[in-house]
Order: sequence, then C-alpha cells, then structure tokens
Amino acid sequence: MKPLMPVWLLAMLLYLTACQEAEVASETPPESLTTVTDKAQNRCELVMGWDPWAPYQYEIAGGRVFGLDVDLMNAVSAGAGCTLRYKKDTWGNLLQALKAGDVDLLAGATQTPERLTFARFTSPYRTEEFYLYLPVDQQSELTGENLVSMVASGLRIGVVDGYVYGPAIMALQDAPELGQQFHYAAMAETNFARLLDGAIDAFIEDRYVGAAITRHKNLGSRIARGRTHLTSSPVRIMVSRASVNEDTFNALEASVLELSANGAIDKVLSLYGEP
Repeated sequence: MKPLMPVWLLAMLLYLTACQEAEVASETPPESLTTVTDKAQNRCELVMGWDPWAPYQYEIAGGRVFGLDVDLMNAVSAGAGCTLRYKKDTWGNLLQALKAGDVDLLAGATQTPERLTFARFTSPYRTEEFYLYLPVDQQSELTGENLVSMVASGLRIGVVDGYVYGPAIMALQDAPELGQQFHYAAMAETNFARLLDGAIDAFIEDRYVGAAITRHKNLGSRIARGRTHLTSSPVRIMVSRASVNEDTFNALEASVLELSANGAIDKVLSLYGEP
C-alpha cells in the first residue's frame, strides 16, 4: 500500500475539492450545488455510527476518529450543510440503532430489501471487494477450491455479524445444510484471532481491511489473502428513516453525486493506494 497522506492534508484536500465550485459559484452557482444549499437551509448535526474497520474507520489516541469513509462522510455532510459526531459500536448494534433513529447514518453499507424498510440509501460512492483469508501454510492447498466446495467439505468460515457479502455468499449462509459452516464475529479483528487459534479454517474480509489488520498486527508471515476476490459490490451511505427527514437525505444524495462528478471521491481512494 502506498504511504498515506497526512490526515490534515487529506482533510484539506477534501474540503477544498468540495468547496471549490461553491466559491466560484458566488455569481452563477451550478444547479447541483444550488440544490444542495436549498435543501439544507438550516445547518444540522448528524450522528455517524462506526465500528473499528481500518482503514475505513478507526480511532487514535484521544478518541479522534479517522479513516477513508470518515473523510468521505465529512465531505458529503459538509456539502449537505451538516456536521458529524460519532458513535462507536459493533456493526450489528449500529444497525439496530439506525433502525431506532439513535444513529443517523452508516457508511460502507450494501442496500438490501430488508434494510430499505428502515433506511434510505444514497447512490454508490465506492466499490468493495471481499477475499478469503487463510493460514499461509494452507494457501496453496485451499485457494484452488471455490467457496462452495470449501463449505461443503466442512471447513469453517469466519464472517462478521450483520455484514452483507453479496448474493452468492448470502445464499450459502442461508442454505440449511451449509449455513452452519459460517461462524459469526462482532468485528473483523476477531476473525484474525480465531484463525490463528484454529477456531475457524478461513474467513472473508474486505481487501483494504484485511491488508490494514495484517500489516498492523504483523501477520503477513502467518495469514495470506486468496488470489481472486470472492465478490464485489457497490456500497452506499445508509440513512435512518426514523431520524433523518427526506429533505436532509436529498441534500446528502446531491452531495454524493457532486463529489463523485468532480472527482473528489476518486482522489481520496487513490490516496489510500492498492492494498
């Protein structure tokens, strides 16, 4: 992975990119930015739920929250006339909090019919890819198999509770005879520990997250990533229907589209490099 840009410089880049056209727009504001401003007449404060998932979301000494998704959500919220404060919990608990309206938005979410009953989803702002992670000494033996054959042969696969890994993997999780081979954890780090302890045989994780944890815990000689990704899917911002009104949601959506169109999101993704 390429070295990360200093946090203060990254934040400045996002802020300037999001505001650049707005500054020029004092005489002839672009229609898209006018829409964002009109729909966020009063500044608002939104609660962003987050769980430890570096490099997307993580905490440093002093309780400050950073990460790729945190940077992007701050830029999106600023474009909608809102500020963020953060609430830390497990992903499963955060989903319930968003459903109840105790949390306003979650980043990095996959849209599903069930979630649409209690949340709205913005347009996609990035794509995530999930890979299989396994012990280094079993890499050559297991990466030649597909996930179906691995599960059918009785191998235990670690996943995170509440995460959506795509239709193919969800079908395996829901299958009566195969679903019992999936073992659920509250957070990604738990699966690394379980794999090293022999409690599971492999686990599924996002490539950026897997690379960040492997590097942080110096596990490159013990845990390896599979050669091909299992699934890829677009991710969105999930917004609570219980606590966020439609006008604020529309302002967030317009901000996502603006940052996608002007290249700000791609610039941030490129800063984090290839894991």
